Amino acid sequence: MDNTKRFDNKGEIYAKARPKYSQKLLEHLKLRSDIPENAVIADIGSGTGIFTEQLLNAGYKAFAVEPNNDMRKIAEQNLSGNPNFTSVNGRADSTSLPDNSIDIVTAAQAFHWFDKDLFRAECNRILKKNGLIILVYNSRIESAECTIALKELRKKYNPEFNGFSNGISEDKCKEFFNGKCEILTYDNSVTYDRKGYINRILSSSYSLKKGDEKFNNYLNDINALFDKYSQNGTLTVPTDTVAYIGK
Repeated sequence: MDNTKRFDNKGEIYAKARPKYSQKLLEHLKLRSDIPENAVIADIGSGTGIFTEQLLNAGYKAFAVEPNNDMRKIAEQNLSGNPNFTSVNGRADSTSLPDNSIDIVTAAQAFHWFDKDLFRAECNRILKKNGLIILVYNSRIESAECTIALKELRKKYNPEFNGFSNGISEDKCKEFFNGKCEILTYDNSVTYDRKGYINRILSSSYSLKKGDEKFNNYLNDINALFDKYSQNGTLTVPTDTVAYIGK
């Protein structure tokens, strides 16, 4: 499947269900001497604009580069009132941005979908000299019991499941930078009510959809998982925001 089509018709549920990234990461970026106060950022694979919005709120100018029409439309609806926001119909390997025009390239919860070599070439083309690349993930703590149980549910119902975030790992991110990158980790645990937790699971690219043969069984098992691990009507999923920063 074309990776740009994986989130067709999922923009609305994605925007509702996916968490923001730790604000401590944005605070860290503001303190760095190698990031200009008025930096121009290309947020690649920007989806519904979750991280883009945080960049805008931090005072940066952001080009939100997203190939999926459904996802990009949600970002435009939510963010077009900000004069520092520009929506771009583009891909990680073909952003259409000018040469040497960008201070920072970011990719939040998206790098695993990219052709790594083509993305690197595009970063080299659009970044200014000494520009930074920041790969960002909200990563579940995989030793948590609720996450172990969710992994088993994914394996049972989702044949495309290859690990959370398509099996991305610290080694794969470090490899992109030839091992030369900073790694920042901030707690970003997420608490869901029942509806929010179900929506979070259904927002994944490989999740079953309403109308699929096993969807009702899938939904029953998600509810059972929530019942087992929730307390007082909420379930907290231990999660870190992890950022890989390099050139």
